[in-house]
Amino acid sequence: MEVYKMMRRILFLITFLSIALATDAQRSCFFTHYSSEEGLSQNTVMSILQDHKGNLWFSTWDGINRFNGYSFKTYKARQGSFISLTNNRVDRMYEDPSGFLWLLTYDNRAHRFDPRTETFEQVPAAGQPGSTSNVNTITVLPCGTVWLLTENDGAIRVTTLAGTNHLSTDIYSAKSGLFPATKVFKVYQDANNNEWILTDNGLGLIRPGEKNPVSYFVETKERFSDPKQAFYAVQEDDTEICFGSDRGRVWRYQKKNGQFELLELPTRSRIAAISAVGGIRSL
Repeated sequence: MEVYKMMRRILFLITFLSIALATDAQRSCFFTHYSSEEGLSQNTVMSILQDHKGNLWFSTWDGINRFNGYSFKTYKARQGSFISLTNNRVDRMYEDPSGFLWLLTYDNRAHRFDPRTETFEQVPAAGQPGSTSNVNTITVLPCGTVWLLTENDGAIRVTTLAGTNHLSTDIYSAKSGLFPATKVFKVYQDANNNEWILTDNGLGLIRPGEKNPVSYFVETKERFSDPKQAFYAVQEDDTEICFGSDRGRVWRYQKKNGQFELLELPTRSRIAAISAVGGIRSL
């Protein structure tokens, strides 16, 4: 009988400790719903970003909103204002290393927003080369360079000048002559701070401090073969950089000697993505 009572007490103690530990392991979660009633400019939120100061930014169909944990502040173009925001619907938003916000609006225009002066700037500026190109993607590289990938006009490389924060733009396209491509699918900064351009006509490599790219697998008027070789995906490890191309081709760039080696996969499809899982590449 005593043994039975002791076993019941031990079982009760184990059960109590298990419940206590399980309860302690569950974190308390609180949900707060914010809408236009709390100060958000519009209820359709396209993207959310937390800047380096901890502020939350929301891009909506009616401007962008900064939330400091207590209240919202809205930034948008209004009738009669001099704000150079071409459209109040902001679909994408990114922060660069200098703290500027880069916005992609519904009309496929790119803008830079300065949170310090609370001003918008169209990039490229209205009337400048590239200002009428339809921008589909904004890519902010770790070095601070911003790339605007357009629909059919190549890509616009934007650099911020130290000290003044003024912008300098270069267009990499067949029209400009900087690179013989009309479509840039992706840009990538490698471990050595080189910038790679993956296009519908080969690869471009821009070394630090330089403007003109080194071309690989590019077809020109003087050296033409159809079809052109396009590149869509990139993945890097310690010794090489792999680039996914058409017809099951993966070109492996050897960092040691700067040479490319071809890996042909048993498929005729394009290699649209490459990822590393546990040290093993997945194509």
